[in-house]
Amino acid sequence: MTHVVSEEGLNHECKLCNQTFDSPAKLQCHLIEHSFEGMGGTFKCPVCFTVFVQANKLQQHIFSAHGQEDKIYDCSQCPQKFFFQTELQNHTMTQHSS
Repeated sequence: MTHVVSEEGLNHECKLCNQTFDSPAKLQCHLIEHSFEGMGGTFKCPVCFTVFVQANKLQQHIFSAHGQEDKIYDCSQCPQKFFFQTELQNHTMTQHSS
């Protein structure tokens, strides 16, 4: 019998600032905000360069408009790919640090 665990309700930690979130989507949105810190409050899609004023709107756009093949940051230690360098950094610190 396999046991399926929902990702909701678990602590998803940003390894860049140690803030925790109750879903992976909220963590990803937070990592997008890290990517654009100090850039005047706008969020530009790394694929098509459409600009958004909210990180969650950019996140929704990426999920609906772009696929796996559009991700530009490759993990050197596993097959995962990411849209933002901060996502890759967080992944590396979470999954591959000793």
